[in-house]
Amino acid sequence: MARKSVAIIGAGVSGLAAGKVLLEDGFDITIFDRHKTLGGIWSPDWAYVHQHTQTIANLMEFSNLHDTEAMDCAPWENIHNYLKRYADKFHLIEQIRFETKIILIDKNDLKNGNLPWIIKVETASGDHETLQFDLVVVATGLFSTPEEPNFRGQNNFGGSIQHITDIKKEDQLKNKRVIVIGGAKSAIDMATLAAMHANSCHMVFSHSYWILPHKILHGYIPLDYGFSRIFTHIFDPFPNAPHSAAFYFLHRVFSSVFTKISDSIANFLISKYKSDLFADEKFIPKESIRNPHNLMRVTKEFITMIRENRIIRKLASIDEIIDETTIRLDSGEFLQADLIICATGFIETFPFLSETLTKALVKNTTTSKSDEGIDLDLYRRIIPIGIPNIAFIGLPAPLHTWMFYEVQCHWMSDYFLGRIKLPNTEKEMLEEIETTRQFIYKMFKRKSYYFQYYWLEPMEIYLRDMGVSLYRTNNWISEYFGVYRPKRLSTLHDERKTKAEGKTTNIWYFSFQHTILLFLLLLFIWFFF
Repeated sequence: MARKSVAIIGAGVSGLAAGKVLLEDGFDITIFDRHKTLGGIWSPDWAYVHQHTQTIANLMEFSNLHDTEAMDCAPWENIHNYLKRYADKFHLIEQIRFETKIILIDKNDLKNGNLPWIIKVETASGDHETLQFDLVVVATGLFSTPEEPNFRGQNNFGGSIQHITDIKKEDQLKNKRVIVIGGAKSAIDMATLAAMHANSCHMVFSHSYWILPHKILHGYIPLDYGFSRIFTHIFDPFPNAPHSAAFYFLHRVFSSVFTKISDSIANFLISKYKSDLFADEKFIPKESIRNPHNLMRVTKEFITMIRENRIIRKLASIDEIIDETTIRLDSGEFLQADLIICATGFIETFPFLSETLTKALVKNTTTSKSDEGIDLDLYRRIIPIGIPNIAFIGLPAPLHTWMFYEVQCHWMSDYFLGRIKLPNTEKEMLEEIETTRQFIYKMFKRKSYYFQYYWLEPMEIYLRDMGVSLYRTNNWISEYFGVYRPKRLSTLHDERKTKAEGKTTNIWYFSFQHTILLFLLLLFIWFFF
């Protein structure tokens, strides 16, 4: 039987994960990327100067390759080098077509699974090719198109307005009066650098963020334990997740306790940063700390620059650019600048999808509202309804992204292999999509892509669909209280293969019930003997 051909769009984190899983499962893959090298936002073509992670060491890695050079807040070069090692180890480099831009993805009949996908590409030399593939994986993620705002009067500005991804060297900041638009992670990176190299630096942002310390719960627990199973229990149940009866019982009986835990963390952060970041009370966030869209890790350098007034923060937005150097804020204040850097994030767009395909990807006539509009209708956030042989990887944005994408890829591969049991009707699939959409909007007022701290429950939905164990260690203590690291998933390919062959995987798990029985047995022996 001939191997099915797969076109993977994007050689970033999700594209490489997809390539590795599909290649091991016997597919003939080709990965397309418009850049000169792999890595997506972690590539030299894309990364801005001083870009680094805000993730804890060894959480940004894949299950089958431990990152021996991992560190907290690692520079982008470290991540890029790790991804190159990963691609080399699993023979992905030879499958990648670099500097190849996808122009169009289409099919003569979207519902016909026997017809190939038509993909039109443009090479670095400007040549155009038309290719055919059995399957398509869109792995461009949420961070491929910069969001560049237009400011009133911006034609008056005599300086430069740049997106943060265009700032590649420190020299671009020297002798400049810099305004950084945004208050999130990338804005913090750039403001810190500007404070060191520019003449002045102002941060202008519309809402404040909670600042995550290296330890939580009054400094007693390292932050990485926030990525444990037990910690996920303080949040509202995710729709259709395989929660236990005990989980629902805890949330019914002790819901106020979980709210108090969140409030306690917020009060601790206010007291911890009262002398610098929150010295001016207007910078204390008004939104709940339970929304991780409002959470941010900062470096010691950033706090130092705030304390020394080398970064001046303005809780405002640009109202108008008055002349060549004068910017008026909606607070009525005026700033002088030669360079405006927009650390304003990205927009979700897929310009290479045909108009017919794009329309088909939004079937639902939901009336739910979001400040970001209606998002794609994707069952399990991976596959469209009624359009076979295409999948999207890397769209949900939970906190634990790399591991989440890896599990997504295993689910997708099982789907392509015909192993995933889908709902009987399209209506049921739409209901799943809409339930998740409404839940995410209720929690975060955002698109259903933005899972935020819901990384474990959706991941366990994928594991359940694949018929593999939800428990990834051999005892309940490490399972619930240990940090959920990627290595827990290192046997997932073999587990899927074993299940497909009709065999049973025998995994010993020392459960809480076993602990109780052992305790009772020891108590019995002590009492009677």
